[in-house]
Amino acid sequence: MIRHIRALLYEQGFTIGGARLRLSGDEAREETTQYRQLIRQTIAELEDVLQVLRK
Repeated sequence: MIRHIRALLYEQGFTIGGARLRLSGDEAREETTQYRQLIRQTIAELEDVLQVLRK
């Protein structure tokens, strides 16, 4: 995330306000969706491990 902010500010020339708007838009929603998928997958894997341990 920090690298993304740095790229917006220094490489793409966004102002701090512009970078904030960019991050709060569609990209932020997409990133949130990816994190939610990762969390669901991790939970499923942990539940599988728990089932194995209970046997």
